[in-house]
Amino acid sequence: MPKPKLNFKEILFPALSLFVICLAFAGALAGVNAVTKAPIEASEAKAADAAREEIFPGARFVDNGGYYAAMDQNGTPLGYCIDGQAQGYGGLIQVTVGLDMHGAVMKVQVISCEGETPGLGTKIKEESFLKQFLGQKDAVKADSIASATYSSQGVENAVNMALEIYREQIWGGEAG
Repeated sequence: MPKPKLNFKEILFPALSLFVICLAFAGALAGVNAVTKAPIEASEAKAADAAREEIFPGARFVDNGGYYAAMDQNGTPLGYCIDGQAQGYGGLIQVTVGLDMHGAVMKVQVISCEGETPGLGTKIKEESFLKQFLGQKDAVKADSIASATYSSQGVENAVNMALEIYREQIWGGEAG
């Protein structure tokens, strides 16, 4: 039986065509990312601003490059807002944690959890789950939501990140 001949046209043209198609799709994805990046960042910043406003209504906020100091209209400090994020089940979970002047958690607002499973992981936004963090000053261990352990763990890690920022930058820094 004769050995089949290799025809480079039959190999080269499909491979080259596939390469060009992949290159076109990669370029299209990069273009979509470039167009949507700024609006997504603006939307996330607006959500974080709204979360801070809900934690400290009527306060003005001073961005200290890692946390926000909340002050009343006379300049009297009210507390701090710290943004934290951690990996959940389906992506990053972003939270804003409101702390009183002594570093105790006053409120936790989930800003973003789009990748979490609807009806399960999204329960991390509910007050019944978030209230377990209130009053905490040290690293917290959250009670997990049934069938949403990774989502619960994500919020726990984000809150602990915020508490760590408080200990390092505020309590150990200017407030210490």
